[in-house]
Amino acid sequence: MIDRQAINVDCAANCPEEAIREAGEALCRAGACSPQYVQAMVDSYRELGPYFVIAPGLALPHARPEQGARKAQISAIRLHEPLAFGHAENDPVQVVLGLSATSSDAHIHLIQHIVTVLSDENNLHTLMHSRDPEHLYQLLASGSQRL
Repeated sequence: MIDRQAINVDCAANCPEEAIREAGEALCRAGACSPQYVQAMVDSYRELGPYFVIAPGLALPHARPEQGARKAQISAIRLHEPLAFGHAENDPVQVVLGLSATSSDAHIHLIQHIVTVLSDENNLHTLMHSRDPEHLYQLLASGSQRL
């Protein structure tokens, strides 16, 4: 569901597109998608806006499976400085969780996993504040560990 190489805890993105690209490139490094999928993630933001900024400080960019997804995977990017994505209620974004899914079912499974992990306030705090990639890996890989 997540590889260690798909985590970056000090990303210096200057704009939402760069942050989305970082999340997508982390998915590519893990073999979860093609470069075309990353571009589709950016294009989706440009066309549809920040619909994927789902909670204060948290974005879940993704593209459609047929746009280059290779396997179900999450990437985790903590931004060095929070960025405004244009969402009236949930800006600025501190954490970008990229998603790659090969089907609607896989997409739903990833979202359910993330919701389960983040329903625990300790886990949410860890995600939003930890600068330790291993903590983030353990949190997202197991889903049940409290750090």
